Amino acid sequence: MKLKSLFLNLICVGFIAFSASSCKKSNSTKKRVKGDENWVDYVHDGTVQLGLDYTGRDFYTEGVGQFTLKTAIDGDTAHFTPLVDKTSQGTMKARFYGIDTPESTGKVQMWGKDASNFTKEKLYEANEHGTIVVSSPQTVYAAPSPDSTGSRYVSLVWINTEKKNAPLSELYLLNLWIVQEGLSWVKNVQDMPQYADTFYNAEQQAKDYQLCLFSDEIPETWNGGEYQDTSLLDMKEELKACLADPTRENKFDNARIRIQGTVSGFSNHILYLQDYVLYDNDDPSKGGEYCGINIFVGMQAINQKYRTLNTFIQVCGLAQYTDNYGFQVTDTQGHFPPGTSTSEVDAKIIYTPAQNEETEHNLVTMQYTASEMSAIASANDPYDLRCLNCHVEITEDLVCTKAFINTSSAQEITLTFGSNSFNCYIPFNYKGDPESDDRWVKESDFEGRTFRLKGVYVFHKTTTGKIKFQIIPNGSPDLVWVQD
Repeated sequence: MKLKSLFLNLICVGFIAFSASSCKKSNSTKKRVKGDENWVDYVHDGTVQLGLDYTGRDFYTEGVGQFTLKTAIDGDTAHFTPLVDKTSQGTMKARFYGIDTPESTGKVQMWGKDASNFTKEKLYEANEHGTIVVSSPQTVYAAPSPDSTGSRYVSLVWINTEKKNAPLSELYLLNLWIVQEGLSWVKNVQDMPQYADTFYNAEQQAKDYQLCLFSDEIPETWNGGEYQDTSLLDMKEELKACLADPTRENKFDNARIRIQGTVSGFSNHILYLQDYVLYDNDDPSKGGEYCGINIFVGMQAINQKYRTLNTFIQVCGLAQYTDNYGFQVTDTQGHFPPGTSTSEVDAKIIYTPAQNEETEHNLVTMQYTASEMSAIASANDPYDLRCLNCHVEITEDLVCTKAFINTSSAQEITLTFGSNSFNCYIPFNYKGDPESDDRWVKESDFEGRTFRLKGVYVFHKTTTGKIKFQIIPNGSPDLVWVQD
């Protein structure tokens, strides 16, 4: 019987090996190496060139212009500041023409982080050492049209990473470069048919050479593992340890996590959670501390029930460092169901605001004088974690000394209060008088007036590396005009 069993096992092993061999992907030709004699560098061979002079041109009126980088968002999206802006429209939000890179923000897909890193690297180099020119997909000077969102422009991004004010012959199309590296699919190139063949040729070459998206490789940036339960305190302690030891690798970076917290704010597709976490659940007398984090939920709207202050929720996502907003959670897009969900990765409401009032997770608003809040912010330490991403209130009235309204989005208003090191960022339609339907849309509506302020305390880093600290009201009731 033992011999029979051994014989059967050998047959099974042989069958499995044969099956695996017969099902293996055919690879009759050796994988080619990028840069060999058959490789075509479509980006730099002069096949695609900008045909409109950019010198002194205004993108908003002529469809082409020179820019500096404001924010690199992901593989195919960036925000730029025009060097010439005759209409004072300010920041230009660009959606790269002809390409579609994997997602890396609200939703995270394989190779998305790599595409994002490549685009950011090239834009940072061009911004610091070279030239950035953006044009609309058109062959004549004319005002461009926004895309379907009304706030972005489909754009061709031309760069030189080494030469300032580079001539047209030395500007290279970043959109095409991303495709050539195998980090994007080609999409919707019909508006510039003279470029279409080159885009498709570059994509086919990336497929032939099995680059990135078109390979069987799993990138080091990808984590498709299981979600691990952790707390905001665990993440905070790990972050503090990494700050104390710059050589330490954050164990939560690129980890899939499941966390719980109380909603402290919602703004610009970012959900803020905070919680008071006990050091010892069995002995509350040992105390605890407040912790907070921001969660990018993607560009799709999420149900109001997840955005309501003082709602205690559970969220699954991917923890990772970001250039502009520090350590955050992302890859939650599509996981905020409007109804009840049985999926383990969907957000869940544990306590509604009414229920949460009776729990230790009830939202607590931290109170500071203006000078106390300013002292926290003036330390210029984005990881002064005592109140980061938490709900705060300034206990004294503030006089607005300067207001800035982003003309490209009337819903983006920044208020400055004298020499204080923090400002107020308003990302919604503001009505100073609740009894009136009039929106405040001019700097003069705010300047010189007195306000009471509360909201979530956050920071962001500008492209120049400067840290800005802000309080973001959750709505008009958080920014009250003190009428004379």
